[in-house]
Amino acid sequence: MRTVLLGVIMTGVLASCAPTNLMTSWVDPQASGKKLENVLVIGVARNAPVRRQFEDGFARVLRSRQVGALTSYMQLPDPAAINDAAVRPIALKEKVTHVLIVRLVDQKTVTTYVQSGPAYYGRYPAYYGGWPGYYNVGYGAAMSPGYTYETEYVNLETNVYDVATGKLVWSGLTETELGSRMQERIEDFIYVIFNAMIRDKLI
Repeated sequence: MRTVLLGVIMTGVLASCAPTNLMTSWVDPQASGKKLENVLVIGVARNAPVRRQFEDGFARVLRSRQVGALTSYMQLPDPAAINDAAVRPIALKEKVTHVLIVRLVDQKTVTTYVQSGPAYYGRYPAYYGGWPGYYNVGYGAAMSPGYTYETEYVNLETNVYDVATGKLVWSGLTETELGSRMQERIEDFIYVIFNAMIRDKLI
């Protein structure tokens, strides 16, 4: 029983510490169970390399599940030229069934303060054996200043549209903790979205 309980606790802890969390998602009840067939992936980003990373990543995981995928940067390199008139002939030629769009909706920086605190060594600290050791530990803790650190978060919205009807069939809002390893963060985000779509029976 303790092993099972520990496993549940650890699962919750690991999920809460994940770089990307799915905050909300929605699926059209009529679309659930209707699998994606051929998807045009569009990443809305000013930075061209970031756009390519998002689009290539989504295309790769979709193809791994036998879903056709095209990247918009290959079809329409100029992001300013992406519109319905430009996409429609591509959709007809390549038999695109859905359009997946990812965009940034919010970005924030959170400042966290960590205060200094006493140090403890084991269940019965050795410094209880005499006041000099006790004083040294207490003085060290009192003189150690607290510190602050900043963490950046981005909220991304991922929408999937049915080309035939033009309707939104799936939407997900995520929060990602940014770090120095941007490529890993993008991959984490993509797999969170990917798994949510599997759950909703679109893939």
